[in-house]
Amino acid sequence: MTDSATLSVVIPSYNARALLARALRTLAEVAPRAEVIVVDGESADGSAEMVEREFPAVVLVRQKNHGFAHATNRGIERATRPFILLMNSDLFLTRDALDAMFSRLEGDRAIGAVGPRLVNEDGSRQAIFGPYYWPNWVDVRKASRVWLLSGACIMTRRDVLERVGALDESFFLYNEEYDWCARCQKAGYYLELLPETVVHVGGGSTAKSPELILEAHRGFLYVTRKHTPSFVAEAIRRGMILESLVSAGFDRRPAHRSMWLKLASLAHRRADLESPFPVSGRGSSVARPNGLALPLPTSGLALDVEGRRASHPDESGTHALERASELAAAGRLARPANVLPLRRAQHRKPRTRRAAL
Repeated sequence: MTDSATLSVVIPSYNARALLARALRTLAEVAPRAEVIVVDGESADGSAEMVEREFPAVVLVRQKNHGFAHATNRGIERATRPFILLMNSDLFLTRDALDAMFSRLEGDRAIGAVGPRLVNEDGSRQAIFGPYYWPNWVDVRKASRVWLLSGACIMTRRDVLERVGALDESFFLYNEEYDWCARCQKAGYYLELLPETVVHVGGGSTAKSPELILEAHRGFLYVTRKHTPSFVAEAIRRGMILESLVSAGFDRRPAHRSMWLKLASLAHRRADLESPFPVSGRGSSVARPNGLALPLPTSGLALDVEGRRASHPDESGTHALERASELAAAGRLARPANVLPLRRAQHRKPRTRRAAL
């Protein structure tokens, strides 16, 4: 059984008092010794007062509402334990899921983050990234490597955050997990989706207003610019302009029609950092767990994939990638049965024409 004394839990919360109370009660049963940090973004429903009154052991951080990434980072800065769980205020953790996440992160240092399968309260699979994201329609029966985990429930280690950094605060809501997962994999780590399930209510703090739809599209433009080839990002940008103009012509709701026109203008101007919400302005500035004395994410000593110290502080990132490649070549990085090996490109010798005789 997992020792929850090694775990810090960070919960950003906004106007979700009833769900937050339920999540905290569940945590008290599942992880009684965990350090729990709730970051409240100026909730108007008495959430912060409820935490102070009913859960005095919980660390409560009151912040201005600059979005999910900002709130999460403020919690990460307060965390003091070697394992850090980022979870929504409308998610209800289980002992099985907690044990499984601990087991994978402890057992394989090449894994940077893990997450459980998310289900609705009736037990049905939750299509959190849409119906075509593969874990939604493939029956996950064992730990499986994926390229994306839901920000509703991600567990990672302190050394991973030390290298990768925290969330990019240029996002207000949505897409921040796309960005963090991409950065995590670029740093040489794997992500795993586990078969254990947790209930996630979904939308417990927000309703899809026109502004949030605009933010979701705006954030997607930003994350594709950061992590995809320029021609892919340009194709997406142009496609979004077309989609916005067509939607503005057909949408009968005045507020939504205005939103589509704003999105078309934003995409046309390549202004993907113009959030309709007041983001913090910190961008991808790094938030460090409490107690870390090392600058992040590239300087200072860092752990390699086997948990040893890198030989030189300025080579920590490349050291991990090189070491991971060596271990993979030696067969010491286990590959789940449902993940195909990567095929290396064949290097062919250039053809040369024979001189005419």
